[in-house]
Amino acid sequence: GYTLGGGHSPMSRMFGMAVDNLLELELVTADGRIVVANDQMTHITYPNGSVTTSDDTDIFWASKGGGGGTFGIATKFTYKLHYPAPQVVQFVCGYPIIRPGGQDIGFTVLKKMFLMVQNLPKEWGGYLVASGLPGANGNWGSIVLAMNHYGNYVSASRRYMDDLFFFHKEWQSFCYYVNRTTFLDYEVTAKDPEFYSGYIMNTLLQKESFTDDLTRFLLKELETEHTNISSFAFTGTLLGGEMMNVGAHDTSVHPGFRTALMSLSATIGWDTSTLDYSGLPERGAVVGEQLSTFGDGQYPNEAGKDVVHWQQEFWGSNYKRLLAIKHQWDPDNFFTCRECVGSESHHTHASGHLNTHPFVPAVG
Repeated sequence: GYTLGGGHSPMSRMFGMAVDNLLELELVTADGRIVVANDQMTHITYPNGSVTTSDDTDIFWASKGGGGGTFGIATKFTYKLHYPAPQVVQFVCGYPIIRPGGQDIGFTVLKKMFLMVQNLPKEWGGYLVASGLPGANGNWGSIVLAMNHYGNYVSASRRYMDDLFFFHKEWQSFCYYVNRTTFLDYEVTAKDPEFYSGYIMNTLLQKESFTDDLTRFLLKELETEHTNISSFAFTGTLLGGEMMNVGAHDTSVHPGFRTALMSLSATIGWDTSTLDYSGLPERGAVVGEQLSTFGDGQYPNEAGKDVVHWQQEFWGSNYKRLLAIKHQWDPDNFFTCRECVGSESHHTHASGHLNTHPFVPAVG
């Protein structure tokens, strides 16, 4: 799902998305064909042993962002490799949202970080993370910029982060640089939770998305207490850089990825000690719809389950071609899931229950 859905990471600004680095794939179709495809040809081995080769590369294009488990079972990927950087530098800087005594600095801090991430060289990549939970020493909430610089590190590169390093140091919870030998050295120190207990939502933010209205909306959610809901949090993955050098229709991801500066995924979690998530789905659907109005497109790998116009939100103007390829390669819709290409022919209820209606085009 990571590659087939597009694939972004802290390296995407430097090297593009996973699909931008996919050279070839092998997949098995519903009727047992073994397909090897790249941007030059499609080679098919049939169950009876016969073989064909053509210059029709639609299946390769569709697999570069059209979603996992949709066109076949991927069994092999061939990726472009990149030489390791001579140096990797990590920068992490965090602030509370509300300081002891009730001083609310969230708007000033978040706006500052939003301004910073709009004008970075491609060597800087990373995340902007915020959560609405009590902190230490009387602080409440947190906003953290966690960055890594991949490439030759000079004073001109450092000044971008120094802008935050020296910003209201009396407010900072922490702020530091770390020299890493390699990107792997950075990656092995990253601690990901085993699971999340929450309702997820996403939007792709372009330069014009970073308005005061967005800042106020996010802070309002971070500072709002909901019954049985423990917290609101978001992670913004920085995009742009080399991603913008790929055409809107060169891959099948939403064209908004090629203009976006951030993929912002938010969660509304619940208190797992009570096992009570009443009101969470309803609240999540409302907040997710509101969040989507600030950006152009959503990342299907991190989107909510109640996206109404998911065809447009996940793939935009690429959906019509994706649906045609789905009809060609999997006419019986053997591979399907909720909010996958072509699933509108089976999933018609909010519950995701199946029906057996024939394909119904969703985008004209």
